[in-house]
Amino acid sequence: MLGLGYHVPELLTAQISTARGNDTTPLRILDAGCGTGLAAPLLKPLASQLVGVDLSSGMLDKARARKLYDELVVGELCAFMAARPAAFDLIVLADTLVYFGALEEAFSTAHTSLAPGGMLAFAVESRSDGPDYQLELHGRYSHCPEYVTTLLAAAGYTVQSLEDIVIRRELNADVAGIAVVARR
Repeated sequence: MLGLGYHVPELLTAQISTARGNDTTPLRILDAGCGTGLAAPLLKPLASQLVGVDLSSGMLDKARARKLYDELVVGELCAFMAARPAAFDLIVLADTLVYFGALEEAFSTAHTSLAPGGMLAFAVESRSDGPDYQLELHGRYSHCPEYVTTLLAAAGYTVQSLEDIVIRRELNADVAGIAVVARR
């Protein structure tokens, strides 16, 4: 991913730090769709507990090798979040929501899983026109920023920051995205 100019975990961590201000209280963090644990080295210093969930046991084997997670679970992330009410202070979806079209369930179950005042940090590929979301040729979804912010408000979040970013480079072109931190 680094060869593709992928720096979403670093960008989200910076936004989280800004949103937290002077608060240094350790957080119960869910790395949702954690994959190989690429974000774990950045999240662990903020964590009292770092939990990862992913569909792929093979990816979790690589995340486990990092020895940074307190718990790793094979499972579908919306079901996992729905089953853990108010369990987390921060949920990070670094490179996860690009595999979702509609985002209502992901935002709703994350809201359930966040403690009051908890934060949701994520990135999605963005599109400036057309439908709310669309499956792109590369197999990932892009989302209109207005769709994202409207759904966040409807699910009970307040957007703390929304930044235009480059998700990665693909076929010698930047893939546009947005990085968002929202508070429950």
